[in-house]
Amino acid sequence: MKHHFGGAAAVAVAVVLLLSSCGGQSPRPGSSDSESWGTAPQQPPRTSNTPSSSPPVPSPSKPQPSETFTPEQLEAANTVIEYFRISDEVSSSLDADPQPLKDITTGQTQKMDMNELNDYRQHGQIQTGTTIVRITGAADAKEENNLTVITVQTCTDTSKADVVDSKTGKSIFETGKRSMYLAWNIDVIKTGEGWKIGDATNDIDLGCHP
Repeated sequence: MKHHFGGAAAVAVAVVLLLSSCGGQSPRPGSSDSESWGTAPQQPPRTSNTPSSSPPVPSPSKPQPSETFTPEQLEAANTVIEYFRISDEVSSSLDADPQPLKDITTGQTQKMDMNELNDYRQHGQIQTGTTIVRITGAADAKEENNLTVITVQTCTDTSKADVVDSKTGKSIFETGKRSMYLAWNIDVIKTGEGWKIGDATNDIDLGCHP
């Protein structure tokens, strides 16, 4: 599995829950037309300075409920969004606590993420910029080893992000040598401790299209 950056990304995460095609693929059953931007789906709505006479402004901090996503599919999608936010936040500082990333992952994904994070830190490298996460679909829930598993389709855009040397600020990548867009299939597992990111695969994409 390649990491979400071919390197990684970011201090903040720009989140899009826009269940449409990614790289020209058709949406899977359980897609939605809702859109949201924010740093974490669990945060309360932000207040607005819009005058009372103006139409209400939708909350930008969490995905809007989907008419076609089941509650479990929406929880799984939110977990994917939170995973990328945590991953980016932990990687944006050499001193950030990695525990939240361990808590939201399991199995090989947890092992690979921890190894990558340790490798970055040993070389004094941090992430900068913003990752855009677009949820493109979710499969029906299935049972594996007596646990509920939902595969979430996602496209990530790290064109505004980078991995740099913490001392010089210089990118570790050669120009044009990294994959900015990745199409993912991510298994999200409902455990006794909550939803966790399990196995994931990705392929290089041409872009995350609305």
